[in-house]
Amino acid sequence: MLSPLQRNWALSLPAFVIVGLLAVVPAVVMLASAFTSPDVEGLTLVNFERLWNSKLAFQAFWRTIRVAIVVTAITVILGYPLAIGFLRASPRMQPVLLTMLVFPLMVSVVVRAYGWIVVLSPSGIFNQVLLGLGIISSPLELLYSETAVIIGESQLLLPYMVLSLMASLQKADRNLEEASMSLGANPVTTFVRVVIPISVPGLLTGILLVFALALTAFAIPLLLGGGRAPLLTTLIYTFAFTTFDWSAAAAVGVVLVILALSFVWLQRWVGQKVMKSYE
Repeated sequence: MLSPLQRNWALSLPAFVIVGLLAVVPAVVMLASAFTSPDVEGLTLVNFERLWNSKLAFQAFWRTIRVAIVVTAITVILGYPLAIGFLRASPRMQPVLLTMLVFPLMVSVVVRAYGWIVVLSPSGIFNQVLLGLGIISSPLELLYSETAVIIGESQLLLPYMVLSLMASLQKADRNLEEASMSLGANPVTTFVRVVIPISVPGLLTGILLVFALALTAFAIPLLLGGGRAPLLTTLIYTFAFTTFDWSAAAAVGVVLVILALSFVWLQRWVGQKVMKSYE
């Protein structure tokens, strides 16, 4: 007879095998490919040296970080008023507004990317409105640029920030804001000194989700950025399926993983410092 512990391990074994095959094995293969080269025997850093000396890879690296930071900042700026507005809406309107917020998440990312192509193209709605108002004299070249990627990713990831902020703000006591206003604080001071400290856990969670997803986004950068604004994810695709340089693609993948893990560590470290400052 098996003991309860042995029985639990036996029941968990299929799950461990599946996770190992689907997650661990590909990761090990990627690491092996990144540190090997057909031109060099044994382990080598030649793939990373090639990336370091590549202007395209260097630009893609910094563009990826820049896009992730800008997208995170935009979602924070737009997330607070949306989260506060949703929570202060009437009980009848809250389900409607929440449905409007979550519904885009049910639509394919590819479909939304093509929608932005229609909006941002030289003959799209955005340019036509600006031309009709006389603000510009010729269509703006927004499509296939870093700006288009930022717009697309901000719209894609905004719900994650709003939902994270709502989770923290809905637990807050509205009397704290009213007390702050009654003591002479203006709305800006109340927001900075009362609302933000209350929402710090949700803000940190939202920043982690948005930044990580923006860092690893693929469909939006591929369709809206194209070849003019490659990110690390699209660079992996180019190396793997255009030049068939799998070692270079694996090296870029390792860089992306290190970048993501570094941000997770930084977010946790900053989060601990911020939470201690409010204790």
